[in-house]
Amino acid sequence: MTPFQTFYLVLSLVVFALAWTRGGHTERAGVAIMVCAYVVSLVAQFIHLNGFRIAEAAIDLAVLSGFAWLALRRDRWWTLAATALAVLVMVAHTLTFLSPDLTLQQIRADIAARWGIGVLVILSLGAGVIERWMAGEAPASRLADWKPRRAPTT
Repeated sequence: MTPFQTFYLVLSLVVFALAWTRGGHTERAGVAIMVCAYVVSLVAQFIHLNGFRIAEAAIDLAVLSGFAWLALRRDRWWTLAATALAVLVMVAHTLTFLSPDLTLQQIRADIAARWGIGVLVILSLGAGVIERWMAGEAPASRLADWKPRRAPTT
């Protein structure tokens, strides 16, 4: 594992844990979208079309759709940033797809670009959690009602 991959993994785990415990429902939805994308991409990374990672492009399109849905439904700025960054990922996929005769160097450049943009998505999620904390908003974990509900007595 390269140092960048280690950094990416550690950053993801820290931000996801922070977002899940200190974020609201929007941040938790963002974590769910990204974790689902990671898990599915572990299986789909082996599906290629002449060197183009078509399954990863489909997963990234689903991530774009998820973030766009969040951006349209919720009032958090980081969802707009994540959606814009997901559009950039799709631009990278499109440019790679339109390149004739992909070389190994072009494939590696595509992956590096998408990983760099992925770091920015994770950082925007983390900044959204920090903003929520600075605004004094309670995390979703404190708002949850964990007590069992009793049936009303008559």
